[in-house]
Amino acid sequence: MEDSDQNIHLKNLSLQQATNEEEALNLLFLGDTNRMIAETPMNQASSRSHCIFTIHISSKEPGSATIRRSKLHLVDLAGSERVAKTGIGGQLLTEAKYINLSLHYLEQVKS
Repeated sequence: MEDSDQNIHLKNLSLQQATNEEEALNLLFLGDTNRMIAETPMNQASSRSHCIFTIHISSKEPGSATIRRSKLHLVDLAGSERVAKTGIGGQLLTEAKYINLSLHYLEQVKS
């Protein structure tokens, strides 16, 4: 969503801190449970949403004042659908159109 100042706001976006691997994995699984999934004629568990999990890591060598920061993006995009082949309608058809449109725009950014 874009506001009047042209800032982008993503629905259901959150920033969480994990202090160890177990906490990070629990956050990853929590995010996965919030994904939209629906059955279509072509797929019993069709992902209806994109998921981006970003890991920020800060590290410091013992005895050093230098802090190194890294960022890793794990991205799982909903798949494009050939609407004519799926035979879907209603809400699923609307979702498929938005999924395909968002993938189209992502392709434009990538190119």
